[in-house]
Amino acid sequence: MSEREAARYLSIGTTTLRSQGPAPKRLGRRVLYDLRDLDRWADSLSGQPLTEPAQEAEAAEVERRFLEELAQRA
Repeated sequence: MSEREAARYLSIGTTTLRSQGPAPKRLGRRVLYDLRDLDRWADSLSGQPLTEPAQEAEAAEVERRFLEELAQRA
């Protein structure tokens, strides 16, 4: 999502998002934020960071979805 949408989603300003939020992704000149990154960042503010096994499980799930999407496109 765009920077403005991400800031609205988190109910913070774009300046706060840029200076303190998660790192954005870049697509050409566009600055985009992943919803999962925003959720993880917000959770970490309240002391709920993912444990190592949970991080690995989430990464495996993201990879599975990505590969599934690629297979559907082919």
